Amino acid sequence: MSLRGAILGFLSLEPTSGYTLKQRFDGSVRSFWSATQSQIYRELHALEREGLVEVEAVPGNGKPERKVYSLTTPGRTALGQWLEEPLDPLVLRHPMLLKLVFAAHAAPATLGSILEGYARGVAATRAEYAERSQDQAIFSLARSSREAEIWRLSIQHGVAWCEAELRWIERARRILAHPAKKKGKTWNRKAR
Repeated sequence: MSLRGAILGFLSLEPTSGYTLKQRFDGSVRSFWSATQSQIYRELHALEREGLVEVEAVPGNGKPERKVYSLTTPGRTALGQWLEEPLDPLVLRHPMLLKLVFAAHAAPATLGSILEGYARGVAATRAEYAERSQDQAIFSLARSSREAEIWRLSIQHGVAWCEAELRWIERARRILAHPAKKKGKTWNRKAR
């Protein structure tokens, strides 16, 4: 339901094509909610079948025509209902943590490499957030100063999350820099 809500939200800002919608995702919310082009188009077609969006073919000036999607009145109602729904408890999927859980027998260099690669990715995401916070084109789409402030808060949340992750990574790297001494029984790889 979140992808649907995000698409309705973006279309509430302005009518747009599926291609531009993907750019909007990538330029604003990608660090915390990603979507592929095929997922976006699949959802747009479903929203159109349900009457929540309508599509208009716009001539492309020598290029193929573009399909521009806009919200219908029922689409605005659906967006409002989605915004009022309570949030599900946080279910986190964190591939690096999943890998780490099973890495007790990995060499310190392997663990260091995993954490180093993850740190580079988090640092790049933090840089994207910082860049976004300065991008006036994003905030020019805001329909009110309150909406712009909400967007700023979401970016600040992203920066704070990245900084917390980077602090945790440094701590984990210090702790895991040396192999742990064996205590008690070891895990039996040939368990039946």
